Amino acid sequence: MDGSELNQVLNLLFDSVFAQQKCLYWVMSYLHSILSLVLLFVLVTLACNKEESKVDCSQEVFSFEVNVLDSECGLAQGAIEIVSKASSNIVRYRLDDGAFSTSATFHDLLPGFYTVSIENVDGCTASREVLIRSGISFKESVEPIIRKSCAISSCHDGSGNVDYREFSNFNPSDMKARTQSRNMPKEGTLTQAEIDAIGCWVDDGALNN
Repeated sequence: MDGSELNQVLNLLFDSVFAQQKCLYWVMSYLHSILSLVLLFVLVTLACNKEESKVDCSQEVFSFEVNVLDSECGLAQGAIEIVSKASSNIVRYRLDDGAFSTSATFHDLLPGFYTVSIENVDGCTASREVLIRSGISFKESVEPIIRKSCAISSCHDGSGNVDYREFSNFNPSDMKARTQSRNMPKEGTLTQAEIDAIGCWVDDGALNN
């Protein structure tokens, strides 16, 4: 084989290798494009599924009851128990601004208003206000205080100020605020126990019981 024939063979080999490399380059470019499209399709599908999986909490129906154990005035003996139906898929519970937990019962509570909240598996929540009463009696515990210290001469006996001898004349929230600030009675003669009794009675709803 002379030099010219060798050059021809080498040129053929070079052209063949170059052609193969060029073909491989185009194949790899094509595959890269396909993979990019597949990845884009997967990302779009996931995004759509996530969007579709969002729950409209305003359409959720919660079914639960709240059982309340009342306390006594000034004592932390009350309790709240949340009872939910299995169909509501309620998984967590909260009292006031505390953290959600799996416990549906809250113990050692003072008389007063509380907010209980529930959360279901979809993250939707609902709340309800609950009152733990002290069970204090107006006739047995509060009326004697009023008649002894308020509905007296030159005070609330009907001679000038509001007549506290009549239950319908009471302004419970004002009575609580003024007795707790010791602005009423004027002499500030109520004991702390009497002030607490009036406060608990008002918090219970100022019942004529």
